[in-house]
Amino acid sequence: MATGGDGIYIVHSDGSRTLDGCSGAAVSCLGHSHQKVIDAIVHQAQQLSFAHTSVFTSQPAEDLASLLVESSDGAFSNVMFLSSGSEAVESAIKLVRQYHICNGEPERVNFISRKYGYHGNTIGALSAGYNPPRRQPFEPLLSDAFHHVSPCFFTRDGREDETEAQYVDRLVQEYEEMFQRLGPKTVAAVMLETISGATLGAVPPAVGYLARLRALCNKHGALLLFDEVMCGMGRAGTLHAWQSLGGVAPDLQTIGKGLGGGYQPISAILVAARVHTKIAAAQAQHPFVSGHTYQGHAIGCAAALATQRAIIDDKLLKRVVDMGDLLEDEVRRQVPHLKEVRGLGLFKAAEFAPVASRGHIAPDVVKACLTNGLAVYLCSPATDAVLFAPPFIITPEQIKELVRIFAMSVKQVLERKVD
Repeated sequence: MATGGDGIYIVHSDGSRTLDGCSGAAVSCLGHSHQKVIDAIVHQAQQLSFAHTSVFTSQPAEDLASLLVESSDGAFSNVMFLSSGSEAVESAIKLVRQYHICNGEPERVNFISRKYGYHGNTIGALSAGYNPPRRQPFEPLLSDAFHHVSPCFFTRDGREDETEAQYVDRLVQEYEEMFQRLGPKTVAAVMLETISGATLGAVPPAVGYLARLRALCNKHGALLLFDEVMCGMGRAGTLHAWQSLGGVAPDLQTIGKGLGGGYQPISAILVAARVHTKIAAAQAQHPFVSGHTYQGHAIGCAAALATQRAIIDDKLLKRVVDMGDLLEDEVRRQVPHLKEVRGLGLFKAAEFAPVASRGHIAPDVVKACLTNGLAVYLCSPATDAVLFAPPFIITPEQIKELVRIFAMSVKQVLERKVD
């Protein structure tokens, strides 16, 4: 039972504390009980809690949209605020479809995404993603408009005689073949997590991969959609993960989790000018028929605005990079039996080397960590890995405490496995 929060710790009814080494699910970027965010929520609740966006906007929504647009290196011009990552993905899919209708290409109905990608838990988002345990019960309901190619995981899937550039060539050729199989003029968008989330465990793209996808979409007239619900909003050391990965911007981008830091449910879609302009110009003929009751919610936007201002004012993006480097160094130094430590900033995964005839150990490690006072995030059965995504405010001493508990937990599990 969680009864309180104190910085990077979850507090329990008996007074004990758990170090939140994963920010829940990469959500609590400012930790818990951040007073400036709490004050912003209270102030907004006293002014205006809700006004339906079919008629009204609010100052927090306008100010937050301006901040996000201004920090996007010119990539985006407009923002749509929703309540969850799944809502953002569903609405982004609709916006892609709307763009092509307004552009006179209604035949563009297919989406190309990736195996072992994750885009949310509603039916459309599950269709777009490919996390088998989450999809399996609902397979008969999923849309056949979504088609899946290989993930980008060079350290696992690259061939022995293959350079990173050759690996990217191979993946891009697979995309090209999918375009040709579907018919290039039927493809609406390519969509992917900029850095793979918990399904594969913080896997960054191979060098040149994002740029090649950008060029491929441009060639065939498809849009490029990045899902940064988990890896974005500073988690990789820049506000948008793609800014740390060569600066290749998408046409649309979904964000969430760290947008409001868990203080209010909020997500968003960031939209490039050319997409918004085309849709806006055709509103009379092709109105965008979509909406959610709580989109643009004033208190949610106020909380997210305070969260983002705290990240900027306290220079937390640099801290994310520095603490991420320390976390990786300490894990490598202290933890045995690792196959790989990967990721960017404070979005890192530790994957275990195979234990002969013993199966995955990550589930047991996560349980042991929790018993020992540390919460880490279990990746899917597609990899034997755990995810670290602690709050941006974490200190060097707390990083060492996190790794000490993790190393102790791994040791306990390995000893049991041997026994």
